[in-house]
Amino acid sequence: MRMVLLLVVVAVIGLTLVKWLSHSPPPIPPEPSRQAATREPPQVPTRPQDLKQFEQDINHFMQDAAKQRGREAP
Repeated sequence: MRMVLLLVVVAVIGLTLVKWLSHSPPPIPPEPSRQAATREPPQVPTRPQDLKQFEQDINHFMQDAAKQRGREAP
């Protein structure tokens, strides 16, 4: 009788260990890249009339990027 009880206990412990050791941890989500989070820079104008608007757009783009880097920096 002791032998049967010992076999049952060993079987339960063995099954528990197999289940515990075969369990894989959850996957780690990839870190979002900084470039994917930023928007695209404005297009370079081909006409001289569009230069003023481009200057404003590029300044806004650079300021937004600097703010974002400031928030991400420790």
